Amino acid sequence: MKTAVFANSKGGVGKSTIALLTSLSLATKHSRSKVELIDLDPQATTSDSLSRFANHRFKVINNEEFYLGSTTPNNSRIISHLESSSDNHISECYSVIDCPAGNDPVRSTFLLHSDIIFIPTSVSDADVFATKKYIASLIDLFESEVENSPKKPPLAVILPSMIDHRDELNELRSVLAGMPVYFGRPLRYSPNFRRAFRAERDDSNVKILLKEHAAYSQWITDLFIHSDRLKLRPKKLFQL
Repeated sequence: MKTAVFANSKGGVGKSTIALLTSLSLATKHSRSKVELIDLDPQATTSDSLSRFANHRFKVINNEEFYLGSTTPNNSRIISHLESSSDNHISECYSVIDCPAGNDPVRSTFLLHSDIIFIPTSVSDADVFATKKYIASLIDLFESEVENSPKKPPLAVILPSMIDHRDELNELRSVLAGMPVYFGRPLRYSPNFRRAFRAERDDSNVKILLKEHAAYSQWITDLFIHSDRLKLRPKKLFQL
């Protein structure tokens, strides 16, 4: 099993929306794959919305045993689940984890059992400030647990989100230039994001969103599936 985590300490940066795009794209475009979306937010917004899509190949999980509090994950339970899922020997098996706002890497050792961590952020000052602090804390986790971790540290990828103009993207890239992580493609702003988690007739809102962002969904799922092709953490911001 390969595992992708969507996380940031700041809410409203697009974590759940991009997790939705990624998980549904994996399930619909890869007919032999099995995908599970794990919602670690006790409010269960993502899992409540996407449970209607669940079938034998797409599982939606919100397990109270996976968290100890609103922002505190139950690391041992999550790690045990990921390890048991990895034992099923299905080659195309993917886990997408949607973390709640307030996620603290130092208290989230389950992150070390993932393959790639996506860190969405908009260009607002508050979001950028929170993102820089989150990345610093994530690197602290990697370095403090390097001897105890069962595998190499996961890749960390910044996802520019809700981008309107190229100038905003350039500004964000400049502000984060010293961060030793990857810098992904921008997700352009769309008013359809506001409708992403509604239960509409014929699921027209989700279909529109997947069609509108088909190229982005293809890029991020390919990156996830083939994340092992990337090198370890870059020394400075590296554009993908």
